[in-house]
Amino acid sequence: MLAHPNILAQYNAWANRRLHGICEELSPEDVMLERGAFFGSILGTLNHILLVDILYRERIEGIESTFNGLDDTLHEGLQSLSAHQAEEDQRWITLTKDVDANRLDEPFVFWTLGLDNRDRREVPKHIYFTNLAQHQAHHRGQAHNMISISGIKPPSLGYIDFRMEMDHSMITTPDEI
Repeated sequence: MLAHPNILAQYNAWANRRLHGICEELSPEDVMLERGAFFGSILGTLNHILLVDILYRERIEGIESTFNGLDDTLHEGLQSLSAHQAEEDQRWITLTKDVDANRLDEPFVFWTLGLDNRDRREVPKHIYFTNLAQHQAHHRGQAHNMISISGIKPPSLGYIDFRMEMDHSMITTPDEI
């Protein structure tokens, strides 16, 4: 296992705080501007990230999804979206805190989101958690790019930066070598 789900949840919260924080420097019009991305705008992309975080958590908790599609708009403005994302990030940190690493090979069964054509999936738990982390990074990358195009330098969202800030687990080498 590369990283425990709780570390991934902490990383996700850290990256979301940084990304949402820089978005506060944009005007509401810039955040909502159609940019040709899969979910249209920065706001649309951030809404999608939150929606999927909720969807994945609800599956684990055995809650039937009420979403109609992956492009549902949960929030019309950045401030309420950011607050909801921070709450969801904390839920994930709490949910994954006691995940037993020795049980991550156990199967997890879920149904894909769809109105007419839902598929049953069964994957090891570690694949489920890894897929969520990959999804978050993928769409944060899209938002990161849109922020850059808007003229603001986005923050680093690198995992090594997170680990250095979180627990100083990385050792830097001086340039003197």
